[in-house]
Amino acid sequence: MTPEAFEQAVRRLFTDIPAMTLAVCVKNVPWAADVYFAQAGDGFGLVFFSSPRSRHCRTLAENPACAATIHAAAASFKEIRGLQMEGTARPLEGAAAKAGALAAYVRKFPFVKELMANPVLTAQKLGGAAPHLFSPSRIRLVDNAQGFGTRYAVRITDGRIDGPPVLERNGEDAAPVP
Repeated sequence: MTPEAFEQAVRRLFTDIPAMTLAVCVKNVPWAADVYFAQAGDGFGLVFFSSPRSRHCRTLAENPACAATIHAAAASFKEIRGLQMEGTARPLEGAAAKAGALAAYVRKFPFVKELMANPVLTAQKLGGAAPHLFSPSRIRLVDNAQGFGTRYAVRITDGRIDGPPVLERNGEDAAPVP
């Protein structure tokens, strides 16, 4: 798979799938939460809105290292196609960064614009949700249509693919656990 084909497949999943599962861990206690996300700019960063009081955001405040998956529903193992990512997540700071996150979110989820038409309703519905940025350092594209356990993996450096996709099959050539 070429870097261009990999990037196109990843961006299609970013566009087509509304939610990602965010997995966090602190003091050997794991947790996962589903969050709606939108692509931030032209890199591979993903923005999501969550309450700083939520369990996953409190965990991220202690340990920003996390993992995320993005995938469509599959009726058969042969249909499994999605992303497995590792990286970090943090709250966005500054008016420009927050505005950019909101703009990306509104582009992907037009219903958010409707929420914002009524400031009181928005405050009630959002409940103090703040924009966060997930920055992947590694992305694996899983595609069982090409054979059970077929994954292409890349490293992400400064928001860009760093080298050609590496084919991994059934855990072979998988990155070691740090």
